Amino acid sequence: MQGMQSEGLLTTAKHFPGHGDTNVDSHVDLPVLPFSRERLDTLEEYPFREAIRAGISGIMVAHINIPALDTTKNLPSTLSRPIVTGVLKDSLGFKGLVVSDAMEMKAVTNYFPGGEADVRAFLAGNDIIELSENSKRAIKLIRKVVRKNGISKQEFETRVKKVLSAKYWAGLNHYAEVSTENLVNDLNKPAAKELVQQLSDAAVTLLKGDANSLQMNPLLKTAIISVGVSQPTVFQQELARWYPNSAFFSVGKGNPENDLKALLSLLNQYDQVFVSINDTRTRPASKLDYSFAVKQFISAVANHRNSVFTVFANAYTLADMPGIERCSALLECYQMTDDLQRSAVKIITRQMNPIGRMPVTVKPLFYTGQGLRLQ
Repeated sequence: MQGMQSEGLLTTAKHFPGHGDTNVDSHVDLPVLPFSRERLDTLEEYPFREAIRAGISGIMVAHINIPALDTTKNLPSTLSRPIVTGVLKDSLGFKGLVVSDAMEMKAVTNYFPGGEADVRAFLAGNDIIELSENSKRAIKLIRKVVRKNGISKQEFETRVKKVLSAKYWAGLNHYAEVSTENLVNDLNKPAAKELVQQLSDAAVTLLKGDANSLQMNPLLKTAIISVGVSQPTVFQQELARWYPNSAFFSVGKGNPENDLKALLSLLNQYDQVFVSINDTRTRPASKLDYSFAVKQFISAVANHRNSVFTVFANAYTLADMPGIERCSALLECYQMTDDLQRSAVKIITRQMNPIGRMPVTVKPLFYTGQGLRLQ
């Protein structure tokens, strides 16, 4: 954040007061954060308090219903004055830009249609309203509220000046067009790529297994299976360098049951099996978009005498794969990126020790803070 702001970029921390422990996608419906005020103060709000102390320029508010902070039924935090103004601005003392999450998302429009959400977001204290369903309508409705004194003149002018000050700070009063030549390379310099790999290395979490069950014997006959894809993955390619006596298998999201049974039979010929679970969706969710037969296949492979599973998907998907806990070793890797796939291979091959910890609880087997270390 400080690096970006030092180069003249406005930054926004999201999604206040904390979107890490929700299992409903707010693009689809309204998540509920059922925790106590004490839990919210000590966990969810903590990184935002630290960012505010460090001088962050903006904070985006989540579309989450939080009964501990506002008991209004089906009210997203974005539209709650007790949360946006009472908690963020008054209690935490944030003076920067307050930005709404996208206002066309179903968490908002399912309950506050017809532009009502835009007005409520404005009255709640948001300085920037992002992606209204209808901007012209929103402007008209908000102007009407201002003219009818729905907001005090002092508060309105303070918020307008805040936006104008941010524009001046960003240099928009002396606008100069940015050259887009070599833009992709400029934004993805070696140092940036290295940082992403370091963050990925630190995220991978060992939920089951030890050094022997994780690494297994590089000389034995090995099957390396990627589920949810149709082409070999980075995980398979990187792992094969360490397991010369290996074969690749790909299982799609809806492979025919007979094909899956045939592959299960074939796996009996292999001494050990590595399996990666991959969520390739643009918007990953808490449940995998795999067929029932594929999920049964995953459970069956977990019964193999030597099986290591890596889950490149939302941690909540662990509950969507009953029986996966029977495998010999299990790594949670959170999302499908090339960097995390390389990180998982480095841990399996003992190039580094896993240091990740579960950020959420996935009952009944996995809990917040869980994460094994290798001896």
